[in-house]
Amino acid sequence: MENLIIGIIAEGKSDHAVIANILKGTLGIDINTQVQFLVPQLNADETDLNRGEQSLLLFSNWTIVRQRCIEREVINEFFEENIFAERLALVIQIDTAERFLENYEVIEPPKTKAQDYSEKLRENVILKINEWLAQPYENLFYAIPIEETEAWLLALHEKKKSDTAEYNKPKEDYFKALNKILKKKEKNVLKIKDEFIKYKNLSWDLRKNKTLKKARSKNKSLDLFCISLEEGLMNDLQEKE
Repeated sequence: MENLIIGIIAEGKSDHAVIANILKGTLGIDINTQVQFLVPQLNADETDLNRGEQSLLLFSNWTIVRQRCIEREVINEFFEENIFAERLALVIQIDTAERFLENYEVIEPPKTKAQDYSEKLRENVILKINEWLAQPYENLFYAIPIEETEAWLLALHEKKKSDTAEYNKPKEDYFKALNKILKKKEKNVLKIKDEFIKYKNLSWDLRKNKTLKKARSKNKSLDLFCISLEEGLMNDLQEKE
């Protein structure tokens, strides 16, 4: 597992933080040395800032994820610049909240059981991402939270619903829940301005495999993402060892 490097293209720094903790919990990798945050970048160097490219590098949303998939420049650079790594993998993250918007336009599956709906909607988003990419990549993994990434965080605390994809506004409901759950001192994390650091703290328990498994039982799209990692990376690497 030490020779594995994973690149992440995501809608935002908060998504980077959550996915990195999930990678840690699922694969046991070292986030500091084995994860590269491609889009958005967490930091820009002085040369980039002088070029006036700060906002382009440090910002992302679903339209930029789409653009990076279509252009493929960032993706190709990741694979080319890490040619000496024994194993490379790429994670593309996108929410489904904006799926009805122009240029996203994912087919909406029938509203059935939450878990069935999540699985089918995820499949349709994967088809859309592959359409944007227009070419196959080995070891490509799809982090697709139904509605918003906060639905995956809600799964850490959910006790009633069978799947947190049932929340129409996971982000709003998640922070409402935290305000009830967290003790006064613990609420300081909500005041952190840096989105990466804040969500790194909020999703920290996803690094623990046992806690992650419980969260997976409360969110089908999270479980499917983890299964894809286990089947595509963990099992194969164990065979090589």
